[in-house]
Amino acid sequence: MSRASLREFQTHLAQRLHAAQSGQSPSRWLAVRAGRWRLLLPLEFSGEISPVQPATALPHARPWFLGLVSLRGQVCGVVHLGQFLDADDAAPAPPPTPQARLVQFATALDLNTALLVDQLAGLRSPQQMHPDADAGADASRPWLTAAYRDDEQNVWHEVDLLALAENERFLNVV
Repeated sequence: MSRASLREFQTHLAQRLHAAQSGQSPSRWLAVRAGRWRLLLPLEFSGEISPVQPATALPHARPWFLGLVSLRGQVCGVVHLGQFLDADDAAPAPPPTPQARLVQFATALDLNTALLVDQLAGLRSPQQMHPDADAGADASRPWLTAAYRDDEQNVWHEVDLLALAENERFLNVV
């Protein structure tokens, strides 16, 4: 994707995200790729999307916790979402791809954290998805609440950002 078309896509996505959050769109989720995962982040709990910037590492932090960044003057912790979901506490986080972005939690959750995702995949509505009971809830990842398939038969997992924000493992970065 060229730089100009990437910028157009991001601008269009930002406009659609704003419309969805203000109730002017039927979209319900922000679709992202994080590692091997296709994820649906509820728009009501998703905040601002920012380009990736280098994080200041914290000593003894888990590998999926990349450190701290300043986003619009607010210090935020950065979690590599794909690595966190795979529960990989041994390997260092892979470097971000050029398409990677930081998705902040909505201010209503009162959590100064941004999720590093490898790629934005647009907005999705329930009408675009079909429930998939076979790939549903996972007891080891209680913040993954439901699974859906798109028309190409890709499995997408809905992330309960409120449950993730309250999860003890997610909050204990060291």
